[in-house]
Amino acid sequence: GGFMVRLQSALLIVSAGLLGSTANAADVAAPTKAIQLSKVIINPDIPAASQRVKVGTVCLFSGPPLAFGAGERTLNLERFERIFEKSMTDGHFTVVAKASNMFEGEGNTPGAAFLVGATLGPQQVNICDSIDGQKGTIAVSVEWQLYDRDKHEVVETVTTEGTGQVAKFDQSGLGVMFDAAFTDSLAALIQKGVLQKYVGLPGS
Repeated sequence: GGFMVRLQSALLIVSAGLLGSTANAADVAAPTKAIQLSKVIINPDIPAASQRVKVGTVCLFSGPPLAFGAGERTLNLERFERIFEKSMTDGHFTVVAKASNMFEGEGNTPGAAFLVGATLGPQQVNICDSIDGQKGTIAVSVEWQLYDRDKHEVVETVTTEGTGQVAKFDQSGLGVMFDAAFTDSLAALIQKGVLQKYVGLPGS
């Protein structure tokens, strides 16, 4: 859907805007410093008033709000790392996958120069839940922290918004919405040009 189109257009806008029409081949092919998604945390606090949950195949009846759990906690990194890696690769960034490296520190492969941490918070929920799965929209806010390994400090903190939508009932609907919202907020981060400021301009 629409979020992938928005993601692609965001990446194109960023690439076009940063590279400009006068860039020569050397500039376009400039290598970027490697970046790696390090941690994803969920902040589950969302007011009940921000949730609109209907139940049943005709979505007539009100249902209980979604329970995102109590307190901040770490989410499965691999799930979000796949999204992060694809978005970064599509944008021609150099990305290192953490989950694929089972023995961190082993081997001769240099680690990423910058680590990214994300704190994800649901903002709006508007879904319908039925025996056929879920459909609807989830909006999230993501606070991104960019950590410079050389400086041993967080060099940038930025918050972006993202929305994920599933138009038809899907048994994995909630997960798809969340993944799409995370992708959308990552596209917004790329569009801001924050990462490029530190890791360099992506080649094409």
